[in-house]
Parts: sequence; C-alpha cells; structure tokens
Amino acid sequence: MLELAGKSPGMNAGNGTFSIKTPEGWTKKDTVMSRIEYTFMMAPKLEGSPFQANVNIVTQQLKEGFTLEKYMESTRKEMESFFSNYQQLGDGERMVTDVKAQWMKCQYKHRESGLMLNAQVTILVKNNITYGITLTTLHNELDKYSPALEVILNSFTTK
Repeated sequence: MLELAGKSPGMNAGNGTFSIKTPEGWTKKDTVMSRIEYTFMMAPKLEGSPFQANVNIVTQQLKEGFTLEKYMESTRKEMESFFSNYQQLGDGERMVTDVKAQWMKCQYKHRESGLMLNAQVTILVKNNITYGITLTTLHNELDKYSPALEVILNSFTTK
C-alpha cells in the first residue's frame, strides 16, 4: 500500500508548507518511507509498552474532481482493505485553525506485530493540498493521547 501511495501523482505536494507545535515531551522527526515524506511526532516511550504512540503528517495534492469528503472516504476504504480487523469507531467534522476538516476514529490489527491499534485520522484541504494528520495508539489509548493531538491540531498552520 505504501509503495503505491508513494508513487501517486502529487504525493508530498505540501511538504514544507506547514508548521506545528510538538507536544511537550514528544520528539519530532522528518523522514521518508516508500517515497512518502512524513513528519512524525513520537510520544515518550513507556517502559514495558510494545508500541510508541505517534502522530504522522503526510501531504498530497488534491486530485481533480476530489473533495474533502471524497478524499476521506477514499482513505477509509484504503484502510479498510489494507488492515485486518478494521473497524470504524466514529467520524465527524471540526475546524483546524479556521479550515474545515474531517476526522475518523478506527481500530485495526497491525500487520507486522499483530497488536490491536487505534487511530484518529484528521484530514483538511488548503490551497488544493490535503494534509493527513494521524494519531496512532495502542488499542483503547486514543483518549490518553487526545490532548497531545489537540496541541498539534490547534497549532497547525500552512504557509
């Protein structure tokens, strides 16, 4: 899935066009995996935990004919087909620094580790670029890390 996404036209179009605040105690790292440029923010590692909660941000030029709603639906379908035990837990709309965004919460089984994970995906479109901001945690830990996600979303600005 990542290899295909990395080859998508317009992938990484918004790289370098946004700024965010890293939550206190978290670390920020820009990296490339399968041709996709990510901004990762990692929560402090918890002793004995098999997973480190994180937020990643990816960007892509909005495809012709797509809307925020179509992009979110496409993202949901991709996740549903890629992850085993995928289940959507909720969805809705919100504002991210004066821009309408859509969000969805889900759970799924991580392919490599077999761990059950939760994710909250928030997508917004500005200047024809989609920004996908995803919080990933261990199963049932979304609420624990929601304040950190709010720091990121409330500080998100585009250039």
